[in-house]
Amino acid sequence: MDSNSKKDTFPLIQISTKMLQIIRLWNESSGQRMSTFGVLLIAVFPIMWLIPSWLFIVSSQDNIKRLMKAINEQIVFCIVFLKFSFYAIHFRRWEQLFYDLQRSFSTVVNNPSLEIQTILGHVTKSTHKLTKYYCSIVSFNCAAYGLFPMLFIVVKYAVTGSYDVPLSTPIEGNYFIPGFRTNFWVWLPFNLAQNVVLQCHSFAVITIECFTWNLVYATSCMFRILQIQATELLDRSRDKKEWNIKFKTFIALHDSVLRSARTLEAILSGQILLLYVSTILAVCLGMVVLTLAIEDVYLLLTTFVAFGYCMFQMFSFSYLGTELIEQSEAVADGIFNSKWYEEDVKVQKDLSFVLMRAKKPVRLTAAKLFVVTRDSFTQVMKQAYTIFALMSQFLDDIAN
Repeated sequence: MDSNSKKDTFPLIQISTKMLQIIRLWNESSGQRMSTFGVLLIAVFPIMWLIPSWLFIVSSQDNIKRLMKAINEQIVFCIVFLKFSFYAIHFRRWEQLFYDLQRSFSTVVNNPSLEIQTILGHVTKSTHKLTKYYCSIVSFNCAAYGLFPMLFIVVKYAVTGSYDVPLSTPIEGNYFIPGFRTNFWVWLPFNLAQNVVLQCHSFAVITIECFTWNLVYATSCMFRILQIQATELLDRSRDKKEWNIKFKTFIALHDSVLRSARTLEAILSGQILLLYVSTILAVCLGMVVLTLAIEDVYLLLTTFVAFGYCMFQMFSFSYLGTELIEQSEAVADGIFNSKWYEEDVKVQKDLSFVLMRAKKPVRLTAAKLFVVTRDSFTQVMKQAYTIFALMSQFLDDIAN
């Protein structure tokens, strides 16, 4: 019984859920609270990164380059903390969404259609590849940001017996530890601990991001499956009883996927708006750095990391938002473009009911203010450049 049940359950984004289980941000079964370790992992984040960075910004304004680096870091860390917070707040809804969507996929896992099986295989492979490659890239960036500079200083000190002051740290922050950036033996253990915590937090946010993107993409693929099933409803080889069973199954599946899409929009709405605002700030700051500190390679590198991270986050949601709209609309198009007019009146009425349901807008929004699409990504970039142009004009007026 158990083996048959597992066989008929679709392994939805299995790699993402396993990674979340490793850091105790996901449970093996639904209905349980988030683990204490997961809560502590999120609670430690502002203590380690947000508060020290903010204290540095408000108290250490003598070096414009270090100040810009700290502001860059504050933007990224604010985005990460918001992701953690939204995930913890909506943890039960994420569970409900995941298991609802998994049940939807499980209803078609044994479907003989070659097109549907191709989509199921694509969902498994694409989500696995996204998680694997994204984890590798972001983990390397975090190491380049904190671990590699620390190793360079350690090797230099071992070879030459000297080191440059102030010593490099993962972030520009005030920790109020005497000798933290001037004494090698005070700096080394604390910097090593910082890098360990940084890698843990980066792994956690990577898994949450991949989990989110994979669920949005899986929802889009489920609409593609519904489009295929919509065309199969008009298969004339079926008798009336078989068609009624198929139609009821389709209605139930369509309703489940629509519910999942609405849950996605409700969970991500506020997060996406804050992400868009943060991206505008990061783009403006990046342009300022390019104009004021173009000779500082390290500052340019850290600015590019923050800028690229925000841009990729926003583009990912814009791309997935467009994909969700297009695939959900394709269900209605599949019915409308079929030969429904050749069916009897009762079938036409049933199909018109499905058509009206399929025409309901399925989309991601930024706090209901605008729909997230590729066009909205372009608009945000234009707004960021406009704000930067105004800032540049204001700075020039002050300088003159």
